[in-house]
Amino acid sequence: MGGATAGRRIDNIDLLVHDADSIARFYHEVLGLPFFLPYEPGQGWFACQAGDVTLYVFETKVEGDPAHRTDDTDTNPAGVDSFAFAVDDLDEAVADLDGKVAWAGPAERWDHPSGVWYRYRSFYDPEGNIVHVTEPHTT
Repeated sequence: MGGATAGRRIDNIDLLVHDADSIARFYHEVLGLPFFLPYEPGQGWFACQAGDVTLYVFETKVEGDPAHRTDDTDTNPAGVDSFAFAVDDLDEAVADLDGKVAWAGPAERWDHPSGVWYRYRSFYDPEGNIVHVTEPHTT
């Protein structure tokens, strides 16, 4: 993006779900994200803050679920695949989430030839969306 409309950062992400209340409990109580706006159960939407990005979650009345994604991007269809939360210590985050989330795979490490690397572990939210906790490292 360039010129006067250049994007400086991601402001928000919209997530469509079937049950906003259960997702609100998960993202707020299990993942610890604070609500961006006052949350009112039963209103069909909520917003929570994840660092500089606001996650808006809206209920959809459209039936059916999207294709179930895995932690292997080579097998997933085109579209938004997942989102990740950076943590200072992956092992601590995994221990904290263990038993509270459905893991999508084991902890892994990604290395780039430049020396940048990160460790991550993938899990599912209650509606099957892939979420990661990542421990990024740069040189």
